[in-house]
Amino acid sequence: MEYINLGKTGLRISRIGLGAWQFGGDVWGPYEYGIAKEVIAKSVELGINFIDTAAVYGRGRSEEIVGRAIRELGIRDHVVIATKIPGDWHRYDDVLKAARRSKERLGVDVIDLLQLHWPACWHNVPICETMRAMERLVDDGVIRYIGVSNYPLQLLEAARSCLKKTDIVSSQNRYNLIERDAEKELLPTYNVRGLH
Repeated sequence: MEYINLGKTGLRISRIGLGAWQFGGDVWGPYEYGIAKEVIAKSVELGINFIDTAAVYGRGRSEEIVGRAIRELGIRDHVVIATKIPGDWHRYDDVLKAARRSKERLGVDVIDLLQLHWPACWHNVPICETMRAMERLVDDGVIRYIGVSNYPLQLLEAARSCLKKTDIVSSQNRYNLIERDAEKELLPTYNVRGLH
């Protein structure tokens, strides 16, 4: 397995991560905990140390499953946990509450990477309000690092300009054999700025 730094943090993550959307069972159908635990165990055995989930996957069920499996397998020190909060919860107080709820569901002392799942475009929440809350979560020790997911380049740059003490370390966007738009604008920018 190849490992890279998460942005400019020095935190080493596997180039291939384990996405835990299916564990929530909301879109993919019912999912048994035992199978999820086996998938996580096998992934770690094969060198995957980056596990990605979200508050909306099964309305928190995916986070609960990931957290429980990590505890039962005794692998917390060997994995990096990323989770996401949706655009509906990007008001200052909502960000704080959502992060703390995710931390409880995961059953961890700190969330390694908290990402903003989608921009809050439909609620017109000022991006600096959201980023102030994210920075507070870092200060309070609830999360270690800040990331975004599905953000266009202009909004990513606007979000970064709001931060005073930290920076965004990752941007998770659709990129696969068919959807290659990220190659036009996002990937060249990420490479220059050290984002992943």
